[in-house]
Amino acid sequence: MSTLYRDRTPRSLNFASGGTPGLPLDKYIIVRQPNCAKTLRAARRSSTVASLAVTALLAAVPEFAIGQSLQTDSSAAARAGAIAHAQKMRRLFPDIGGDTQATPPVIPQLEIDPDPSGAIATFQPNGPTITAKNAFFQNLGTNGRTCGTCHQSGDGWSLSAQHAHDRFEANPNDPLFRLVDGATCPSDDVSTYQAKRKAYRLLRSKGLIRIGLPIPSDGLEFQIIGVDDPYGCNTNSTTGLTGSTTGTVSVYRRPLPAANLGFLSTIMWDGREPNLFSQAVDATLGHAEGTVKPTPLQQQQIVTFEGCTQALTPDLCANTPAGAGVFTAQIFDDTGRYLFGNGANGGPISLSKQLARFFIGVNDPLGQNPTGV
Repeated sequence: MSTLYRDRTPRSLNFASGGTPGLPLDKYIIVRQPNCAKTLRAARRSSTVASLAVTALLAAVPEFAIGQSLQTDSSAAARAGAIAHAQKMRRLFPDIGGDTQATPPVIPQLEIDPDPSGAIATFQPNGPTITAKNAFFQNLGTNGRTCGTCHQSGDGWSLSAQHAHDRFEANPNDPLFRLVDGATCPSDDVSTYQAKRKAYRLLRSKGLIRIGLPIPSDGLEFQIIGVDDPYGCNTNSTTGLTGSTTGTVSVYRRPLPAANLGFLSTIMWDGREPNLFSQAVDATLGHAEGTVKPTPLQQQQIVTFEGCTQALTPDLCANTPAGAGVFTAQIFDDTGRYLFGNGANGGPISLSKQLARFFIGVNDPLGQNPTGV
């Protein structure tokens, strides 16, 4: 359930800035409450979070970054192989049925969601996003998913194991649960509810997605001589290895946050993506099982919502509007209370203002700071 809150600012707090942006707050702020706020603590937290939304938004004037370096593409073969594997799995082990991703009409400028230790917030310096006009929230593939399927605001634009578990319990046909990468192996049996629970157990219990990566054919410096494969995916020649130096290796990892991306110095866990535009294409063809690439306009819409890696790929970010992107951070702690204002610099609004001063090496402790500061 979602509830809009207007001006319920706690008058006892000092704002970090005296000015107000003059925004229609009912269009810019949304606070999501748990479906089952049954405890007194949960009820108090929802009330606190409601007041927090207005206070936080009144504290900010965003600043913007200038990029400095361009990452080269050295892993095209790995990316192409991963996509080819995903497309092959779609043909061999198609999903039967399944729902499509539900999407809210608007992602507000400031959204605050309760979490286990307080509240996490999302902030967009350039204002709210109309989801119907942005490809990040559109079904570009064949399995009902959008980027928002695995990148949720309440999880810091990533995916938590608890919420993956909750989504399965609420609806095992949720588009998060697809054979291509949600199951321990695409060949898993999902013919019954109990079979689905078993197939999707890593996703339900740990929030992990399967990635099938080909063993490099050129310049290989290793071979696989032993495999511990409890899920039967790596040792199956159809879905996994075909020899000690050939085939596909399945690895399991949690989706990375699609927020705060302007601070990245590499993209993906293994750095295989050269830029966010390439990543948007590969995610559509792989995770969404798309049959065509997103258009250049759709790629730009996705990157504009996420925020471009200005410091990493300044040339490619030239068409991304200044101030674009989404920022996320903890904004309230049950013990520490308000993490912004009164000299504190927590929360996504303060974080967004740090991007203007960011460059690769800014916090390098080994003398690699290019400015010497």
